[in-house]
Amino acid sequence: MRVGDRQFEVILRHAVPIERYATRISEAHGLGHGPGSYANICDLELQRKAREVWKETLPPPFLSSVGDSYGRCAQLMGAVLPDGSAEGDWDVVCRYLGAVATVMAEDSDLGIPEVPPGSADIREMPAVIHYESLAELMHPDAAVGLRSASAAVGRYCRFAGQSAPDETQLACLQGLANGEKHADLAVRLGYSERHLQRILADMWHQFGVNGTIEGVAHAVAQGWVTVPESSPKDG
Repeated sequence: MRVGDRQFEVILRHAVPIERYATRISEAHGLGHGPGSYANICDLELQRKAREVWKETLPPPFLSSVGDSYGRCAQLMGAVLPDGSAEGDWDVVCRYLGAVATVMAEDSDLGIPEVPPGSADIREMPAVIHYESLAELMHPDAAVGLRSASAAVGRYCRFAGQSAPDETQLACLQGLANGEKHADLAVRLGYSERHLQRILADMWHQFGVNGTIEGVAHAVAQGWVTVPESSPKDG
């Protein structure tokens, strides 16, 4: 199966938050929580216990949405074999998504998804999760392995399925590359500053980057925008 740009975007929108999720667990390990004994991130018993930790702070419909979204993404990833060295990492993330989807589907208390089924667009695992409790379950190798695999999948999706920004995104990127402040850029483009922030947040998520600095650097590296040369100083 050939994966198009849209499919790569879906996979990327799962890989990025999974990487951040695993990073937070590793940080909890670093603060002295755990370590847990589960070294296989795809172990269903581990994911059932992780589900109970999630349920302490997250509403059931959201968790149902996670399960639906993860399951569909796992099916998408399972239908294609990536090229080269990404194959092993691809398999880890695919199996992890499938494991989470399985344990969410098992729980009849979760109810109806918070987002429409099939949207496959869970963009972030919230910071309110008790990551210290997850660190008590997982062995550090499990968290590090998931973080490494999801980061590799993210890189693969960015470069194998790269889609150029649209006209509005390009205007924003070039303005930022030129050094414009957000408020000035919003005025020039005819947006409220709040609307501009939404455009940027969606774009950073689409590219799998963490903010303006990474986003502009990524755009320059792809050749979408240029950074003006510094003017020579007088004298």
